[in-house]
Amino acid sequence: MPPKAKITKEQVIEAASVLVRSKGVAGLTAKSLAAELHCSTQPIFWLFEGMEEVRAAVKERALAVFGSYLREKRENASAYKSIGLNYIRFASEETEFFKMLFMSDSAGADILASHEEKPYVLRVLEEEENIKGARAQDIYEVMWLFSHGIATMIATGTAKFTQDRIREMLTSVYRGLIACGHAETQAQNEEKKS
Repeated sequence: MPPKAKITKEQVIEAASVLVRSKGVAGLTAKSLAAELHCSTQPIFWLFEGMEEVRAAVKERALAVFGSYLREKRENASAYKSIGLNYIRFASEETEFFKMLFMSDSAGADILASHEEKPYVLRVLEEEENIKGARAQDIYEVMWLFSHGIATMIATGTAKFTQDRIREMLTSVYRGLIACGHAETQAQNEEKKS
């Protein structure tokens, strides 16, 4: 009898990712994972201490996918606008990964405060608009909340928007924030002169 093919950690993570993408986090069980791998549950538990460790590995995979989405340059869009468009596209195309990262109890901490991509987003904002410090943080938070609202509605199927409409909305909110910031700065400068 030929020896059984060995299952690798990477194969388990890939199969678990396939399950999460198709059935959500709740669909990832030891039994469903073993069925996806065409094996018993035993090889899974030789490689991982438990299903929480498997879920953590899938979350890391989802974060890597998310990071690559976020950094993709979009045609006819600034790098900063691309971030918002790509966040929403991630929710649309990788719905279950989006839910796992940003809509579940397992998401953990405040995503605005602890988001791994936050330094990248702030750097793009600084490079494109020369906005730094507290003002950059304010714009980041408002745009993230606005983008997250659209993305959540798309991920849950509670609203549908065309790509053109999403672009228009992001542009309007962003321009409003920039104009508000310029007005605040101007008012502060006037106040200093008086």
